[in-house]
Amino acid sequence: MKTAIINLVFLCLFVFSALAQEGRLPQGDVNEKTKKIGVLGVPQDVLDKCQNFFDKIIEGKIEKAFDDFIGNSPLKKKNEEIQKLISETKRANNLYGTIRSYEPINAEIVTESFIRVRYLAYHTDFPMRWVFTFYKSPKLGWIVVNIRFDDLSEFFFKED
Repeated sequence: MKTAIINLVFLCLFVFSALAQEGRLPQGDVNEKTKKIGVLGVPQDVLDKCQNFFDKIIEGKIEKAFDDFIGNSPLKKKNEEIQKLISETKRANNLYGTIRSYEPINAEIVTESFIRVRYLAYHTDFPMRWVFTFYKSPKLGWIVVNIRFDDLSEFFFKED
């Protein structure tokens, strides 16, 4: 009897570890909005802006994504830089495949009005790292003041 219980415990541990390695453990009943807030701790307005941005890129509306995302930000005056970001986004889609999905990774909250948010975009062939800096303007509300992205997604991991 004792041997049967020990065998059952080992079997449960084996199955549990196998499922964990496959990434198939149940996630519980957490909706996406709750998960984002819990991971980042940033205002929902900022997360919604990022979500709308990526959703439009996934739809293939890259210019519209940038235009809506930038909105009334002073970045709008930097047309050459914005055109370069649009061009580089298209180039990344050609090089790594189109973006299929994305998720927030972390955020740095300097003050209640200055936040940096990092996302991982899952392209068909390779992930990309996106970094957005937001400022809560007393006049304009939350606006993006810096956008950058690269293929250095390994920097999400800490050095050993």
